[in-house]
Amino acid sequence: MGTKLTQGTVNKISEEHEAGQQVYDADVSGLRIVVGSKSSSFKLVGRINDGSNRYVSIIIGRTDEVSLKTAREKAAELKLALRRGEDPRAPKRTVPSLRTAWERYKETRGVELQPSTVAWYEEKVIGVLKSVLDIPLDKLDRETVRSLHEKITKKNGPYGANGAMRALKAVYNDAARTQDLPPNPVSRAVRMNKEAPRKWALDAAGLTEAWRCLDAMEDHNRAACWTVMLLTGLRSHDARSMRWEHLDADGVLTVPSPKGGADRAFRLPLPRHLLQVLERVKQETAPLESPFVFPSVTSKSGHIEEMRRTDEFPHAPHQMRHTYRTWSLEAGVDMQTVTLLMNHRPAGVTWGYVTRAHLLGHMREAQEKVCAALVKHRGG
Repeated sequence: MGTKLTQGTVNKISEEHEAGQQVYDADVSGLRIVVGSKSSSFKLVGRINDGSNRYVSIIIGRTDEVSLKTAREKAAELKLALRRGEDPRAPKRTVPSLRTAWERYKETRGVELQPSTVAWYEEKVIGVLKSVLDIPLDKLDRETVRSLHEKITKKNGPYGANGAMRALKAVYNDAARTQDLPPNPVSRAVRMNKEAPRKWALDAAGLTEAWRCLDAMEDHNRAACWTVMLLTGLRSHDARSMRWEHLDADGVLTVPSPKGGADRAFRLPLPRHLLQVLERVKQETAPLESPFVFPSVTSKSGHIEEMRRTDEFPHAPHQMRHTYRTWSLEAGVDMQTVTLLMNHRPAGVTWGYVTRAHLLGHMREAQEKVCAALVKHRGG
């Protein structure tokens, strides 16, 4: 049975009741005053509506610090929270800002990515998205993100804006694994700019000119690295960081940490022509006693650090990959095999039944076909 409490009765509660007693409020169910030896406190006891049937006790405050009116108002708020299935005693999590979420993403996911990929993300998040860097993620509403995409498009172009949004989307989704966030605003609000595929593959005349440039290159080590990318479709980092220990006696190269990390490691048979090129490289670089196929005495890594367009060779590294893929089809290699050779992730359940290691013979035959199609344009 509750007591019709007034502020006056509350002020005298400690004088009229012994320590340990509880006085229930008749107006607000669950609210009571707990009498202590030195002071008394308002407390609410209620059940959380989360299916567990748990009762919780929540101290609202001491009677000499909190008025009866305030205690009843606070009790009403707490009861609403309990009905929503919330536990008011649980500490509220602070929603991270984009900056904080990126740092956590870098610590957890970053170890699985290539350093160049992490650097690309950081350039987008810290640089391009700096205007929203310190905003809590739950405050990044759709209008803000949409306007930001449009603004970046005008300043950095359509590709730069799309890249920034992809970075934001990835970091937001990672944070949403542990935070109760609204739906990703990038998915809901941004219409990505249309991106035309790059027509990068060299044609027959372009191949002949590229071979001429490679044959004329004074740095034979760098010329051989370009040749590896052209004749295998390997990404720049995978070619530059090749180690002799990863090339076995049968001419099969192991790529231990490609795009996607160690889980995407693969083995790739090299064509005979390329093995001959690498043999000459080995002889020329033997005095350096380097574990790398393409060593460099000036880089921190110990291997060639960068491949880029120059007057001597005016082509981009990824252009070699485009050329390889295009000419592999021209050579009659089917798309499924090209997918294996380029270590792309194949689609469909059937691929889950394929053991790549058992296809090295088939892949070697395909490599020889592609190599022949590319080398025939080398000329005399």
